[in-house]
Amino acid sequence: MLMPALVATLAFSGVVADELVIFDDGRTLEVSALEVSGDQAVLDLGGGARLSLPLARIASVRSRRPAGAEAARVVERAAAWKDEAGKFAELIEATARRHNLDPVLLMAMAAVESNFDPYAVSSKGACGILQLIPATAERFGVVDVFDARQNLNGGAGYLRWLLDRFGGETELALAAYNAGENAVDRHGGVPPYPETRDYVSRVLSRRTAALRPLQASN
Repeated sequence: MLMPALVATLAFSGVVADELVIFDDGRTLEVSALEVSGDQAVLDLGGGARLSLPLARIASVRSRRPAGAEAARVVERAAAWKDEAGKFAELIEATARRHNLDPVLLMAMAAVESNFDPYAVSSKGACGILQLIPATAERFGVVDVFDARQNLNGGAGYLRWLLDRFGGETELALAAYNAGENAVDRHGGVPPYPETRDYVSRVLSRRTAALRPLQASN
């Protein structure tokens, strides 16, 4: 699968050669080529070695070719998801990394679950920014469900557990987060509940919308 972050720029060629990749944590890596497909990217490290990772991990890509050439440009990914998350962006990012999750997915869940309201309470008794029910909160060590840090950590821990349980299938993990893992097992996939199907669709759509096209400049 291919690496994410150059969708707009690479939409026509699909490949960028001789580039310096700058990751969202500030680290850099020189690559021979970079291919993009959807929200994934593959880095060609040379000598037959390749590295695959999510596009969202790339902050920018800088051409190593001579300055002034048409291909010499800086490609920057608008951190749209951070704009959406507002004051919770750093906390969401740190929590996602702690649990080896996609921060954009975690942001989308918080947006759909509570619209980033740490004091939200549903009619079914789910509480906080990731709408934890009491049993899930206790299961993942959340003492104060209205503490955004604890709530995000507990919800992220549950999502990580669900992703591992369902073989990394994001749709199944999201469905289980909404309806429970037993419901997914019982139906052999996303349960035919309108609420659950709508939830999965809304989270994935919110995540996709946050990954805006890259801005390119010469």
